[in-house]
Amino acid sequence: MDGSAIAAVEKILKYTFKDKRLLKEALTHSSCREDMSYERLEFIGDAALGLAVATYFFCWEPRLNPDQLTLLRTKSVSNERLALVAARHELDQFVRSKDTAPLNRN
Repeated sequence: MDGSAIAAVEKILKYTFKDKRLLKEALTHSSCREDMSYERLEFIGDAALGLAVATYFFCWEPRLNPDQLTLLRTKSVSNERLALVAARHELDQFVRSKDTAPLNRN
């Protein structure tokens, strides 16, 4: 991943990474067969995002029961929903992968 791609992603995210290697890792699919991929970051990111969304819904509407809260969280942080957000912001074009079909923008 070259400097212009990193700059483009940072511009989309409106965030400047102190450690550019984290951004490269976050955008590297395991098919690249490198010593890093986004899978470890995905693990911790899923947990952090799940907690943030759960906390938001918990505080947003105190009358929701646990089943309703779980449904809202599940729909909000699903792979499909997050992929749509990434595609809407055109982040999918920066994912580094090999030996796989191009990402489906639909």
